[in-house]
Amino acid sequence: MKRLSLAILGMLFLTTAAWAAEVAVPKPSGNLNLQVGHPSSISLFDVPTAMTHERLNKQGWSIKSVEFTRTDFNTQALAQGTVQLALSQVLDPIRVIQGGGKVAFLMENNGGEFVLIAKRELKDCKALDGKRFGIHGDTATTSLAAKLWLENECKVNPNVMVIPGGENRIVALQNNQLDGTIVQMGDWLNLDAQAPGKYHVIDTGGLFNVSGMGLWANSGWLAKNEPVATAYVAESLKTFRAIHANPKLMEAAVEKYVPNTPKQAIAPGVKAYLEIVKAWPQNGGDTVLLEDTIKFFTARGELKPGIDAKQIVNPKSLEGALKIVGKVPGQR
Repeated sequence: MKRLSLAILGMLFLTTAAWAAEVAVPKPSGNLNLQVGHPSSISLFDVPTAMTHERLNKQGWSIKSVEFTRTDFNTQALAQGTVQLALSQVLDPIRVIQGGGKVAFLMENNGGEFVLIAKRELKDCKALDGKRFGIHGDTATTSLAAKLWLENECKVNPNVMVIPGGENRIVALQNNQLDGTIVQMGDWLNLDAQAPGKYHVIDTGGLFNVSGMGLWANSGWLAKNEPVATAYVAESLKTFRAIHANPKLMEAAVEKYVPNTPKQAIAPGVKAYLEIVKAWPQNGGDTVLLEDTIKFFTARGELKPGIDAKQIVNPKSLEGALKIVGKVPGQR
């Protein structure tokens, strides 16, 4: 009876999520020409954004994804208004805010997704001392977190090499140009599928809890285009919910937008992002990611003390979006 009840609840959840994904979002008035920044090339975490853009462009929007080679370029462009919205980890936008820039957090995209990987023969972080270790950029959230962890917790001094783009660091690792690196879980699963047993994940505890992504907006643009931002967030939630209701939609999109992904790694990758990374929260998530990142980097002197997560959140777009599409019960 208990198993039957759980099965019924599961079916009810999927039905609710599927229904929520089909709710019509009224097309807003205002300028529907948008540029949305990405911190690197399209990866598994931001495939849903590409899916949303494709759907909206068919409905008369004009949205362009702008892929940057460095995370700080992404948030600088956001602060300057070159892009109106951006997907970003937390540290760079907060630096922009502490420097006087006007950007705001709208909603969560995914939880911590990065892992530290190395050649199989390097058994733990101690073995990375003096070894070639790849990072995305000197100021990137996960790169800086990894460098601080290796220095302060592992007491090692690797030869740090800046190679933007997780896919490029994977190639460098395979070409014996690196001994270890940090990558998104999707990149790691792809590598493990291509070369099983040759590399492994080194345990970093909860270090990469700070590596989640959020959707951010230029505050000046947001103040003048609230209906557009609200509709965009609502449409993003529709995509998230469609993926949760039917992960095969995401699998097909990964094949389209990340075509170099090994076919056998796609379904496990989507499953890992849904279940482990807690990606694409159906109700937009929460601010725990902000709070954890602020605490981590303030304690290590990388952020000025005193910043409050509530000060950098603009809740109007998400609140308005949830009024349109409703909430999925029991979900974040």
